[in-house]
Amino acid sequence: MPRLITLMLGLLFSTFSQSQTLVPLPEHPSGLSWPTETWPNAALGDDVDRAALDGAIASLFAVKQASGVPDTRAVLIIKSGQIVYEQYAEGFNKDSRFHSWSAAKSFTNALIGVLANQGKLDLDQQAPIPAWQDDERSQITVRQMLNMTSGIDNSDRADGGLLGEALCGRGALDVNQLAANRPLISEPNSKWAYSTATSNLLAFVAGNLMGDDRYSRQAYVNQHLLSPIGADDIIMSYDKAGYFLGGSHVYAAARDYARLGYLYLRDGVWDGQRILPEGWVDFSRTRAPTENNGNHAAHFWLNVKGKGWQPDMLPGGPESAFVIAGNGGQYVYILPSHDMLLVRLGEWQIFSRADLVKSLAAVVAVFPPLKEATESESAE
Repeated sequence: MPRLITLMLGLLFSTFSQSQTLVPLPEHPSGLSWPTETWPNAALGDDVDRAALDGAIASLFAVKQASGVPDTRAVLIIKSGQIVYEQYAEGFNKDSRFHSWSAAKSFTNALIGVLANQGKLDLDQQAPIPAWQDDERSQITVRQMLNMTSGIDNSDRADGGLLGEALCGRGALDVNQLAANRPLISEPNSKWAYSTATSNLLAFVAGNLMGDDRYSRQAYVNQHLLSPIGADDIIMSYDKAGYFLGGSHVYAAARDYARLGYLYLRDGVWDGQRILPEGWVDFSRTRAPTENNGNHAAHFWLNVKGKGWQPDMLPGGPESAFVIAGNGGQYVYILPSHDMLLVRLGEWQIFSRADLVKSLAAVVAVFPPLKEATESESAE
């Protein structure tokens, strides 16, 4: 691709904070098969303390509910494209599907990215939502929706009834109509507000560009996202109107969550095929540019200090990490500095969020960063 076009794409997809430096994304190891059919396996490196790793992971599975079932049901570690550690609680295995909750939001990011890569959608275009076209909401862009800075009154926390109505009430029949019929309460791009309704609306936008019903839309997702990365077994949920519930309901095995994470670790390219546009992953791991936002990017979370209620992701871990995250402790940590993924799935019925992420940070601490990342950080 000509250098000018590459530079233009970088400007299009990146909204960088002056204080945020992005660690380069590592390349897939030469000669290693891609994990489309199956994940390659490898032994832990000699630079990893196996006893320390076993102890850190044992602490994750030791926290159990009254039934005796551990809160942690699955832990999977991918290093340089290969599985180096995998463990499941009794009754679960590599084929078990786990509920994503809000980890589904990162799948929605991927759907929008696929459409952008095909030229069907642009980050800075007005969001094509019919209910918004004749009033002040028409100025809201797709970028602002991904950043959750739209200014629409649909925050999960601002109106406790909206999320419940969308998930469990009459609004579940058509979650997009419920979400779209909300007023603008702040200037777009001036305030961050976590919003499952916004993720559902993005899935609505994507769905309208993918097909006329849930079956044609699912076929499109399979063809252009899931099948290319070998994640055909993922189950996506739809509302009665035939639109993907982009904020909360994906069911996938640990290895398939890892496949989505690996696509982002490899800059949106899978086995030579570009699935997400150049610059998309950098946009997705760049902090949304509002004063009240600390560690949310574009339907991904960052391992930097949050603001307000925003949770810590990996205390003491590399700040370059970005995270697919969902309620109950569904985590896919994407660690460019280590060329590594850490997947943890399960619940936090007994585990507190704070204790869980500390335990996960202890797992990451066992692995040394790449030499290049260490040198890069030293230079800064």
